[in-house]
Amino acid sequence: MVVTIKDVAKKAGVATSTVSRTLKDNPSISEATKVKVRKAMAQLGYVPNAAAQNLANKVTHNIGLILPPFSTQDHMHNPFFVEMISCINHVLNQRQYITSMASGKTSEELLHNVKMIYEHKRVDGFIILYSVEKDAVVHYLMDKQIPFVMIGSPTDYENDIRHVDNDNFVLGKTATRCLLERGHTKFAFVGHSQEEKVYQERYSGYFLEMQRHRLNTPEFFALDQAQDVERFMAYLEQEKPTALIASDDMFAIKMISFLAHFNLHVGQNFSLISFNNSIFATLTHPYLTTIDIHAQQLAVQAAEMILKLLNDKVPVLTNVVVPHQLVIRETVLNLNE
Repeated sequence: MVVTIKDVAKKAGVATSTVSRTLKDNPSISEATKVKVRKAMAQLGYVPNAAAQNLANKVTHNIGLILPPFSTQDHMHNPFFVEMISCINHVLNQRQYITSMASGKTSEELLHNVKMIYEHKRVDGFIILYSVEKDAVVHYLMDKQIPFVMIGSPTDYENDIRHVDNDNFVLGKTATRCLLERGHTKFAFVGHSQEEKVYQERYSGYFLEMQRHRLNTPEFFALDQAQDVERFMAYLEQEKPTALIASDDMFAIKMISFLAHFNLHVGQNFSLISFNNSIFATLTHPYLTTIDIHAQQLAVQAAEMILKLLNDKVPVLTNVVVPHQLVIRETVLNLNE
């Protein structure tokens, strides 16, 4: 038999509204009455209905995680997002929060799902795990004044969106310097579409560092587009580069196989550097030289930031920049030796 709030009220000899206020520790109820109600709860074995209390308080203790549109299998299975979700869940679970996922194959589908989750009162706020230009999801959240934080740097509302990120411009410079210091002077930046700001910023860091050394700087090769693949193949054949910078570890692994068709063997006669230091960096041979962006720290900081935004009376005013670390392994050759 399930004990209800009415049973407690009858046992304690008070109104159901008094029991409800006691559950909320309302100061309008005397301490003597609270003691009597709590004693009745203990005797009957009453367990408060958390969902009902949350509904009454207009909170869900649920945070929505918004993933980028998964238009390709590469995005869907990217270990970066798996690691981020796992870490965010761990932090939020410790604070008695759970998470809901919002995803979609297109921007339109993603926006529809975000609206549905929020308008059905299933979440208190969101963490966006990506950043793109003119994002309809961001505009919706800002327009409705829905609490959210972003992992990545915003392209709109830059002064209003609280976010956690690496300095991806500096990451691009770090990868470039790694190759330059080892004697490489002809190399390019390859990766997924430039729609995501993280790739734009990393390419910008590469571009500026190459310009500073007065070296030829090819355009970004977004190899999920047919015309860029053709341009890239022509670049390999005509310019004969000695190295590449890949947008992330997953893309780097694909490039190792792709380059082999041109008799360019990474770690033997060709160099490759990437970003994220994911689990894939040491699951393939040769081991990837990559830049560790400390994904777990990004996730922890984002989770703490959304909780602060939701629960503290003082608004979050500062953003967080997580440091990075170059991890030298086997895929970058030193041409100076």
